[in-house]
Amino acid sequence: MKVVIIGGVAAGMSAASKLKRLLKDQAEIVVYEKGEEVSYGACGIPFYISDHIRQGSELIARTAEEFAKSGIPVKTWHEVTSVDTEKKTVTVKDLKSGQVFTDTYDKLVVGSGAGVRHFPPFDQEYENLYEIRNVSDGTRVKTALLEEKTKHVVIVGAGFIGLEVSEACRRYGKDVTVVELADHILPAFDTEVSQALEEELAKNGVTVRTKTMVKELVSEGGIIKAVRIECKGEDGQAATQEIPADMLINSAGIAPSTDFIQNVEKARNGAICVNERMETSAEDVYAAGDCSIMKSAVTGQYQYAPLGTNANKQGRIIGDILGGAEPKPFKLIGSSALRLFGMDAAKVGLSEKEARANGMDIKVNTITGNSYASYYGKEKLNIKLIYDAKTRVVLGAETWGQGIVVPRANYYAIAIYAGLTVDEMGFMDLCYSPPFSGVWDAALIASNTAK
Repeated sequence: MKVVIIGGVAAGMSAASKLKRLLKDQAEIVVYEKGEEVSYGACGIPFYISDHIRQGSELIARTAEEFAKSGIPVKTWHEVTSVDTEKKTVTVKDLKSGQVFTDTYDKLVVGSGAGVRHFPPFDQEYENLYEIRNVSDGTRVKTALLEEKTKHVVIVGAGFIGLEVSEACRRYGKDVTVVELADHILPAFDTEVSQALEEELAKNGVTVRTKTMVKELVSEGGIIKAVRIECKGEDGQAATQEIPADMLINSAGIAPSTDFIQNVEKARNGAICVNERMETSAEDVYAAGDCSIMKSAVTGQYQYAPLGTNANKQGRIIGDILGGAEPKPFKLIGSSALRLFGMDAAKVGLSEKEARANGMDIKVNTITGNSYASYYGKEKLNIKLIYDAKTRVVLGAETWGQGIVVPRANYYAIAIYAGLTVDEMGFMDLCYSPPFSGVWDAALIASNTAK
């Protein structure tokens, strides 16, 4: 069996590694990666930029050479430009030599990821326009931040990467402005969580401009000098303003890299639709990671969740299936977290906004509790619990504050996965010790006070 894998990062290399362990030399595997780097932790790039991680090489789990030694040839700088699912062939371009050739497959795995959206005015190249998708991108940003001439940084997009990079830039003493088109940062979170994080950003010197669009880039000789923005006021009226920019980072969303394959079912954003076995609508074609979309275990609707955690699990499922093993069950819940300066925040399952948009009959309970036993530490966290009004089954939770924040959200991820009610969650036998919680953990209190 010959397996061609498109993309050499989380999903692709997870599938390749698992398949190799199962079938050893019984499967011929070839990986095509259009970039230079493989198997790297993209989520760690902002922390490499901030110098919390000193070397970019620390983010790379295994190099292409190391994979080759284990029997998995990875052809870097090779871009798959088209796929013929009837003939079971891929057209490949060697980006260094320019040579174009055709390869065949028995099974095809698409793990091509996603790229930064290059909509106007970010559809042209500028010397000081950056994006962050791989370790090399992180190195370029880090190098620019070390330059004395880089004083004003504008980041477009207030998602996870954009916000984490804003903190990294402040650590270099830069003037940082984050521009976001939506009403608040992290649009997937509910407003009160985003507002708390916006206050944390402001406290640490990051200017946040929501309801704001970049209209034009003011440049000289291919170098951006300023960003012209249009922002809506409370009265709904738009006002134009120009802010200086020595460095502009485009983090305004990503687009799945799937243009090379046409005859598979795709979502509106271009992501390839897959089932719980990562199968596409085309025979013998699988997809995983940021280029794919699967159904949420909470709503049953397709949910785009481009995270390395999902990509690695999805890739492993493909490796199991192709290797003849029964894959472990995977339910997409939608779990995410971040740390900004002195505040942590996490979200699992549905936000209140998402649940109501799906027409669900829900109840919401929000509490402020202690991260530890009250006599041990003073840090506080907030828990917002979303649950079905009739069945009382947990549908989602958001946690934010100081201390032990993200683990409390993880409790609820498990509750959602298991289909627990708030009442069952309220008497969960959790570990107790003053450095970790009070006798009644904050997560138990949030569940037990749900009416």
